[in-house]
Formats: sequence, structure tokens, C-alpha cells
Amino acid sequence: MKRKVMQLLLIVLVFFIGSLSANAQLRTTYQGKWSFDAPSAPDGYTFGIIEIKKDSVYISFTDSQYKFPSVWVKVRSDSIYFQTFVDGTDVLFSLKIEGETNIKG
Repeated sequence: MKRKVMQLLLIVLVFFIGSLSANAQLRTTYQGKWSFDAPSAPDGYTFGIIEIKKDSVYISFTDSQYKFPSVWVKVRSDSIYFQTFVDGTDVLFSLKIEGETNIKG
């Protein structure tokens, strides 16, 4: 009895871990470098590049050579959500895919 419970628990754990990693997979059409413009952001953070990879997102700003990596990434239908720390500030991004060449957020 104990052995069957352990096997069932192991199977459920494997499916749970597999579903978490599948959630962070970004489609190849979204992957690449995207320029962004954020006019309401503070000076120095208004222009830059968002680099979307298979399982992570990086942000770099025009005035800086450093790439800020995402802490986590979630994909839901046509939207990408991710969090990063920019100069000690926790920043949450919400991007909506609009066609093949446009992302808004």
C-alpha cells in the first residue's frame, strides 16, 4: 500500500513539474529582439530593447550596457507577463502580442 502511494505521488509530481516548464515556453514567433518606447518611464528608462528567448526575457536600456534578466515568465494565450529587478526596483511587465510585428504593454 505504501509503495503504491509513493508511486502515485511520484507520477503526480512529474506531471506537475512538466506543466510548470511548459508554461514558460515562448513561441518562436515572439522570440527575438524588440525595441520599446516607454514615454512615461523615468529618464534613462524610456527607450531600449526587450530580448525574448525560449524561456526568459532580458531588458536593456539605451543608456546602459547591462541586460536585466527576468525573474519569472508566464505566457497566457496572446500575452507575456514577466518580472525583473531594475536598479533595485521590482518591475512587472505585461505585454500583449498584436500581430507578427507588434507588441504592446
